[in-house]
Amino acid sequence: MRWYAGENLPRTHAKPTFSESWFNHYYGFTFGERYSSDPIFRTEQDREARRLLYERFGGLGLGSQDPQPCPHLDICGHRLASALLGCPIVYQEDQPPAVRRLRIDSPEELATIRKPDLNTHEWAREFLRQGRLLLDRYGRVDATINFGGPINVATSVVGTEFFTYLVDSPPLAQQFLNMVADLCLECFDKLTLPLNPQLDPGRELFIGDCPVSMLSPKMYHDQILPADLRLRRNTRKLGLHHCGKMDGYLSSYRTLLPLEYIEVGWGSTVAAVRQTFPTTILDLLINIYDVSNMSASDMQDVIIDMARQGVPADRVRDIWVADIGPDVPDRVVMDFVEAVNAAFNVVT
Repeated sequence: MRWYAGENLPRTHAKPTFSESWFNHYYGFTFGERYSSDPIFRTEQDREARRLLYERFGGLGLGSQDPQPCPHLDICGHRLASALLGCPIVYQEDQPPAVRRLRIDSPEELATIRKPDLNTHEWAREFLRQGRLLLDRYGRVDATINFGGPINVATSVVGTEFFTYLVDSPPLAQQFLNMVADLCLECFDKLTLPLNPQLDPGRELFIGDCPVSMLSPKMYHDQILPADLRLRRNTRKLGLHHCGKMDGYLSSYRTLLPLEYIEVGWGSTVAAVRQTFPTTILDLLINIYDVSNMSASDMQDVIIDMARQGVPADRVRDIWVADIGPDVPDRVVMDFVEAVNAAFNVVT
């Protein structure tokens, strides 16, 4: 499933997203190789998913009674860059695609990985094949690619050993990160833009800095930020996602301005993020584990506080809880949406 920012507006600012295992458990949906390789099957299953969400939670403003097709090109989940760099894709019926990392045993071996030729690579050709098929069938397709960021791709392709290479061989590690940044730019030009010519030809990209919270702010600034800035300098519109508490990274992230939006990780001091980015659209994340273990009143207090820290309210788009699994009762989802609605009643 692909979840879009603001997709539940204006009905609600709440954005609960449901995992593949949730849809598999309750509705028998499958997310294996067919979901990735058959774009019509993928589009129609996603369409039915939105109808079922309306059937289950429509009173809360979720889903759609008569959903329109939203064809997209998540042909191997969020692992397209890893696949382009040679990682085998692993499929499971109730999970998104994963990758097997490459057998890289030294930074010198890392330096041998070259940027792929998108004119001939099988995954690039498959991306364009599915895109054209979807355009023929539906008249449109979302060809944007969620790469994460250079550090996401590096840890996917190499594993956590990449952190060791950052310490032991910074120039070779940074060379790899820069190559990944260049690959992301080239993918926009050669894969996304031909299928979505309405996008800004100056490039629209997104950095997902998921592993950054495993690094010190200094290591991020010295080792990872240069590759992120490489994207910033070559992209007209840029978004940022940070998992977990981002307070210590704010001064570095400020150098990425202007940013179209920021997905603010759970545990962050939202007021500090707002002070650093006074006009940027914020999407505020809260962890499903914590939500599941809060009372309804405590959840409401927490979310109201988050929304107040993020004001002005018209610059807060979503309050988002990700990857709701089948172990989460529907009542928790309802309490979450009601808490978000209460928060926006307070701050507007």
